[in-house]
Amino acid sequence: MSKTFPPERLREIIWDVGRRYPIPPEVDAIALLMVHPRMGHVAWQVREQSVGEVRSRHGGALSNASLIVRVYDVTDIIFDGFNAHMFFDLDVGTPVGNYYFNVDRLARNYLAEIGLRNPQGMFHPLSRSNTAFFDRDRPSGNYQTTGLFVGKSLQRIFPVENIFDAPVYERMNHELAGVVREKALSVAVVFLGIDHASGLSSPLGHFIGKLSRRIEKFVGDTRLFSPPLRGPDRLSGVPLLAAVDTLSAEVATYVRDAHRQKPFDIIHCHDWYSSAVGLSVKRELRIPMVLTLHSTEHARLQGNEMNSLSLSICQREKDAVAGADLVTVPHSSTRQQVITLYEAPPEKVVIVPDVLDEKSPDPPQGAADVRRWLGLNKEAPTALFAGEISHAAGADLLVDALPTVCRNHRSAQFIFAGDGPLRGELETRVLHAGIGHRCRFLGDVSKETFDAVLAASDFVVIPARTWQDEGLAQIAIADGRPVLTTRQAGIRCIVHGENGLVTFDNPGSIVWGVQEMLHNPLQGSMLRFTARKRAGETPSVEIAAVQHYTYYEMLLKRIEGARDA
Repeated sequence: MSKTFPPERLREIIWDVGRRYPIPPEVDAIALLMVHPRMGHVAWQVREQSVGEVRSRHGGALSNASLIVRVYDVTDIIFDGFNAHMFFDLDVGTPVGNYYFNVDRLARNYLAEIGLRNPQGMFHPLSRSNTAFFDRDRPSGNYQTTGLFVGKSLQRIFPVENIFDAPVYERMNHELAGVVREKALSVAVVFLGIDHASGLSSPLGHFIGKLSRRIEKFVGDTRLFSPPLRGPDRLSGVPLLAAVDTLSAEVATYVRDAHRQKPFDIIHCHDWYSSAVGLSVKRELRIPMVLTLHSTEHARLQGNEMNSLSLSICQREKDAVAGADLVTVPHSSTRQQVITLYEAPPEKVVIVPDVLDEKSPDPPQGAADVRRWLGLNKEAPTALFAGEISHAAGADLLVDALPTVCRNHRSAQFIFAGDGPLRGELETRVLHAGIGHRCRFLGDVSKETFDAVLAASDFVVIPARTWQDEGLAQIAIADGRPVLTTRQAGIRCIVHGENGLVTFDNPGSIVWGVQEMLHNPLQGSMLRFTARKRAGETPSVEIAAVQHYTYYEMLLKRIEGARDA
């Protein structure tokens, strides 16, 4: 009666048979693999016959030779057996076997040979392996957030600026799943600034210009119409409404002339200034009109009493809302005003956030200027300690680590911003250690100087022995600077390996952390972290363009469906 073995037992039997009675090699072979970026694995088999033939061919030269595996660095070369960047030998001794080995040069191509080497160093290869690439063991500094969006069935393919905005593109593709357009859209964009302060050079005008250029990537053709301002005094003294009517007539003529050359599918007008152009062109050319109200007259008055001019502007806004086929507003409060005050149907008003350039004060000096001001090397990596120079804050732990760090990293430099009981002692210690020229103790500094020093630093060190407030770490992260801290500091906003490193409050651990930071393993992850943060907190011009494009297509689809009904 035959006996059936379970699969696990069969595998054990086959393994045991193979180990006791191995199949003799028919060819000489060697294979090289990367286990992880700092470890490789090589396996080989050579026939005794091959070894004997080589020994006899070279007479006594290889009589005392031993079997070795020679590993070569063949990065970016055509290897001829002698031109490797470097090599090292593994003493293996047996004709069949495998070996794990460590490497310290990463992002390189390696190749291995099994062969005979005599005591005098003569080497004769028997077999050569494949080439294996040993990757980096940390994120590459060459990191970009750009990508390529490819829609379902390849109907939409276009470059994107931020890969973390992918859900928005997916929603767009889902909304427009049934839209297949034979030719690109053509959109006329109208922005009627009446002077330089409210024209294309204003923050709103700058945003509309960027938005129009982004929209063109999706629709195919976008023309921005704005009146040429021939001088600051052109309409000086002319009442506002009269000036708007004059400019509207000019721009409407430009739009009609351009439409004769290449017809527009949509006219998109920004604010009440531009609405007269849109309403006129819509009636004459019979194309749909999109109106964007970046604000309403009611909101601009901020509770002040309306005068005759404000009442006239409100009436123009109401007429524009009534005549538009779609109204976009930047936030929900504006949408509610348009629906309530101007009696717009709710389904006609949608939200697309504005992305205006916020004018922030310039830092006192650029990074290179700050380092030059401090007498530091403007090209060398720089670490910042900021806070009380005390035992609790761990300033002495950082100074304890500096001799070792500076010995291993010849150009690193350190800034200490703040004051405290240990400042004088630590300044003396770095001078006696011979690294005073690479350290700067600034004392207490103003906010403006701190902002400049932070901008000039590559990372921040918080080597505290006790709990610390998270304020400094959050400021550094928001500025794109990774943070080295300790477990004892209790700073929860630092995620180890993503936006910083978390060590222990002893000099050896601080040495490791600072050296890791100096080799910049977090540059790529900080870029990803910043991109995710910005994508989640701040809309981009690119996303505003995607949303407008989506609404254009949905509007045209609705109008075409109504015509066919």
